[in-house]
Amino acid sequence: MRPIDTKKKILSAVVLLCFSAGALAQTQSATTQYAYDAVGNLTQVTDPRGLVTTFTYDALGRRTQVQGPPATPGGTAPTAAFTYDGRDRVRQITDPRSLVTAYTIDGLGNTTGQQSPDTGTTNATYDAVGNLTSRTDARGKTTTYRYDALDRLVRADYAGGTPTVFEYDGGANSQPTDIGQLTRMTDESGSTRLQYDGFGNLLQKTQSTNANGVTKDQTVAYAYGTSGSSNGKRISQTYPSGNVIGTSYDSAGHIAGLTLTTANGATTLLSKIQYQPFGKPIGWTWGNGTPYTRSFDLSGRLAQFPLGATSGNGTTPNGLSRTVNYDAASRITAYSHTDTDGSTGSGTATAANQTFGYDDQDRLISYLPANSSQSYSYDANGNRTGQTVGGNSYTQTVDPASNRQTASTGPTATRNSYDAAGNLTSDGTTTYSYSDRGRLASVTKRGTTTSYLYNGLGQRVVKSGGNVPTGATRYVYDEAGHLLGEYDQSGNAIQETVYLGDTPVATIKSGTGYYVYADQIDTPRVITDTNNLMVWRWDQADPFGATLPDENPTSLGAFTYNLRFPGQVYDAETGKHYNANRDYDPAGGRYIQSDPIGLHGGQPSTYAYVGGQPTRYTDPQGLCIGPLALPCLIIAENGPAIAAGVGVVAEIITGTPNPVSSAASFPGRAAQALTHDVYLGMKEGEAAYVGITNDLTRRTADWAGKYRVDPITSCKVTKDQARGIEQAIINRNPGFDNRINSISPKRDWYQDAVSWGEQWLREHGF
Repeated sequence: MRPIDTKKKILSAVVLLCFSAGALAQTQSATTQYAYDAVGNLTQVTDPRGLVTTFTYDALGRRTQVQGPPATPGGTAPTAAFTYDGRDRVRQITDPRSLVTAYTIDGLGNTTGQQSPDTGTTNATYDAVGNLTSRTDARGKTTTYRYDALDRLVRADYAGGTPTVFEYDGGANSQPTDIGQLTRMTDESGSTRLQYDGFGNLLQKTQSTNANGVTKDQTVAYAYGTSGSSNGKRISQTYPSGNVIGTSYDSAGHIAGLTLTTANGATTLLSKIQYQPFGKPIGWTWGNGTPYTRSFDLSGRLAQFPLGATSGNGTTPNGLSRTVNYDAASRITAYSHTDTDGSTGSGTATAANQTFGYDDQDRLISYLPANSSQSYSYDANGNRTGQTVGGNSYTQTVDPASNRQTASTGPTATRNSYDAAGNLTSDGTTTYSYSDRGRLASVTKRGTTTSYLYNGLGQRVVKSGGNVPTGATRYVYDEAGHLLGEYDQSGNAIQETVYLGDTPVATIKSGTGYYVYADQIDTPRVITDTNNLMVWRWDQADPFGATLPDENPTSLGAFTYNLRFPGQVYDAETGKHYNANRDYDPAGGRYIQSDPIGLHGGQPSTYAYVGGQPTRYTDPQGLCIGPLALPCLIIAENGPAIAAGVGVVAEIITGTPNPVSSAASFPGRAAQALTHDVYLGMKEGEAAYVGITNDLTRRTADWAGKYRVDPITSCKVTKDQARGIEQAIINRNPGFDNRINSISPKRDWYQDAVSWGEQWLREHGF
């Protein structure tokens, strides 16, 4: 869960329309052309395929229209238009379907009203210093917010239900090491307590939740190195089960190995981890001695990786090696495979091959596995309107006045209804109810109800009901928002997951470790035991994730694993995927609730999933496409957006996972809007420069011919946070082309900024 703050009213870059996923993509052999008007405004981008995106400005230099290439030659070009007030603030956005989102802004720049075709009317109030004090959604539900003298959120009261309360250190019984970090949180699920060492590192987090009248404490504990390359870095993480993951580091400070210690003793999970010149791991050795090797192309894209063991100890491996093929627009066009013997023509390898086709707006329109076919069609906003599976055709009907899907035909035919705020309330067979907080509270299907509870950060921590084994499942997350484990009503571990950065690499069941093989977007695809036998596989799933995994591929017994796309957890009771801030429907390839941050999420349809490119992009928080690659064109740099129900409020001030692990802003620095990205300048496939920008489109054009711009921020951060990340990278890489520091070491907040940037890099796998 990313950190929630209430200090800002304006969300920059309110709309990112993925008109052409290749419009700004560059490879080692691709050329993108840019044109400008007489005053330097970018007016046209021509991608390597010759597809054109145009930008129109008014007499004051404000961007008033963006027009992308038609989905098919000769078709209608998608157009978005913008209207401003006298102070250059976006007051109205008209999307490619001519749906209008309008904003009301007061004299201080606070967005006090939003009229959305998807979520209706939302109103907000603010205090004298700009803190959000109330928000009323289209259902008439009002949430109020209180702050302390330092403008930190201390309480959120909902129209009904348990309030959320935050406590921080540095209060009446403060200690010299207190720096204002969150120490306690109470909410509808129970409470969370946090303890830190003298350096501000999190030592322990104890989550106390109530499920069916049974209260359980579950603790995650951390230890840190005190010398050498591990100094100040996390060296162990203890899970609620008592299992301990130990971390070792190489001389450069990169993670070199992971160990698992259980009641049965210690074992190695990963060792000899090797890295690219900047950041990404290229291989390691599993604990059973089996090598894992993957390769990247000159554009830094994952080009080859194993799906299960293809060599090594134990029973004869049955894994495949997958090669990812890209076109000039960096779209994935095919997966090809080799088997254990390196053969591409064997029946096993051939049966796993898949090809993909796209329209000129880079949405997936065809999927061809070995023995079947699927196709998809979309409207101008990216809502799916049709699908074929084999010889069968199905339709999805979209409301003409919004992006809500009203009905669908096919094996999972639905007739949908929504509440005033755009939440799905019924699909004809299942009913969905929402709390006054705006979160999915319960689901009833065939007479059985499943209920959900969330903590103050908006993370789902309890699921209970008659169809839930043992009556309830409890969930525990790390400080980056990754799901650490699922536990039964009594608190016993069902399964726990180990990560290397954002990549799941192992899962633990009954004290035994299994190896997780993930793909190019960090989705788990194959799990093997220490004998290299597959126990679970999802490598033949359809691109949108509707296909269920094979939970017994080698007849060793059923093996359940619920992680899906990054940030998603499968719910058997609904067939949906819980996705941090809302719920994803893999059958429809869309969300069942509108994006809590509206158009700022990156798509003209607030229900769409990753711009129709599920093999390339992810949405770990259920908020915005990540990584926010260059294909998403920023068409409103400082548009307004009203706070929505993300955790406590919907204003994401930083790019860090939550306020537990990182401060929302640097000490002494004022809160700022989310305006900037951090990018790497790539030369011949290697990073040579780091920079920040509030306009990736313009920066890509500026560096054309010298660097390929590769953004590393999945969602925008503040300018100062971007500078902190940039400076941390400069400090790590003295050989970069950067000639000056991002932040002068003479600044009194220099060390805080660099420390923040370092922590952000570690938490995001760099």
